Amino acid sequence: MNIGDQKFNDFLSVLASKEPVPGGGATSGILTALATSLGSMVIAYTEGKNKYADHQPLHDDCEKFLHAARIESMELAAADAESYASLNALWKLDKDDQKRLEQWEDAVEQAANVPIRTMELCHRVLLTLETMVGKTNKMLVSDLNTASILAKCSAEIAAVTARINIPLLQDNARKIELDEKVCTLESTCCALAMTIGKSCGDV
Repeated sequence: MNIGDQKFNDFLSVLASKEPVPGGGATSGILTALATSLGSMVIAYTEGKNKYADHQPLHDDCEKFLHAARIESMELAAADAESYASLNALWKLDKDDQKRLEQWEDAVEQAANVPIRTMELCHRVLLTLETMVGKTNKMLVSDLNTASILAKCSAEIAAVTARINIPLLQDNARKIELDEKVCTLESTCCALAMTIGKSCGDV
């Protein structure tokens, strides 16, 4: 499923339908893309302003990252839909079906890993947004804050998606490892968004 090629209203229609994909995980990826887009807009409105000229190298680095992150987030949205579709197909088979037995663990691992990768991306996006506070157009401070809120929400949704899939793994050590990773990423992203929100309020 190439979500990035869909018209937005078409995506919403499919999302609202009785179809297994896209779902919450794909929505998480799209929220990340929206966060990166808003971050890029803040930089675009900062370009050419003498007041922020000393921060031009930072702006260039942030925009390069945000552009790449926007592409990656849409790829993750599509990957989430694909990984869940694969898992859902196996779920419909009998538990003793040979195909299900052979492919189940890998399918669950993939379904858990994609949202975790989205969380990792959200973390990097939030770190980037944090560096932009006070060094970009202050007239866009609400957009910068909104971008951080979207990234935080995306991370929280991805955490929910990951936690749905992690218990399906058979490897208990792997379950614990992924659970701890999700908890750390979620708390870190929430803390970063809170810091950005407070800092934006002080600008």
